[in-house]
Amino acid sequence: MTSNFLIFGGSGKVARHITTLLSSQGHKVHSLIRHPSQVPEIESLGGNPIVQSIEDSSVTDLATTIRATSATTIIWSAGAGGKGGPERTQAVDRDGAIKSMDAAARAGVKRYIMVSAIDVRDRETKAEPEWYDEGDRERSDRGWSALGTYMKAKFEADRSLVVENGRRGLEYTIVRPGRLSDEAGRGTVGAGRVHTTEAISREDVARVVVECWGNEGTVGLAFDVVGGEVAIRDAVAEVARGRIDCFDGRY
Repeated sequence: MTSNFLIFGGSGKVARHITTLLSSQGHKVHSLIRHPSQVPEIESLGGNPIVQSIEDSSVTDLATTIRATSATTIIWSAGAGGKGGPERTQAVDRDGAIKSMDAAARAGVKRYIMVSAIDVRDRETKAEPEWYDEGDRERSDRGWSALGTYMKAKFEADRSLVVENGRRGLEYTIVRPGRLSDEAGRGTVGAGRVHTTEAISREDVARVVVECWGNEGTVGLAFDVVGGEVAIRDAVAEVARGRIDCFDGRY
């Protein structure tokens, strides 16, 4: 059965892999992008580009776009990418993401998959994950020191997705990849309560996202994913079976 997807941030590297995977399976993939110059590449991947600024769009604007695509699944894979300073990071990674959640709910779309980041959490008032070791702590300190504005924006968006879902009623999954690489995907990962230091290819992150869409057991979960040795389908299935949530108790 084919489905309709709308990807926010369709020009990003993970999103491009997602587009390729879904379109190759016969699904219809709509891709929200910022610049007309990105249209040819999205089309070459099998996607249907929509040029629209997330920053300049209201919830109503985004809901109108969602309805126009007849999307049944929303995938958030957008980000400022460090361009435009802290204000733009807040405008896209936090405010834009929250607008997309509200727009999905307003448009009547239930399934929502968020591509977030490992170690997104409340570091000020909540305890660190109990499975962290010294290497994880060092990486966490480095990451938050270098990317604090981004991590805080992602945290506030993810927290909104979870805490405010009573009014939205979304069937969400949050995929939290570790350090990203452009290497070819291996088709294997580590998922769930994993250490944070192993890199994961963007292609494998895309495969995890697509696998989450196919596994309803991931609804309501936020889990970490890094490079590893377990086949992606098995790793996602294990997270679903164990109801493993790496964000729970950390927001």
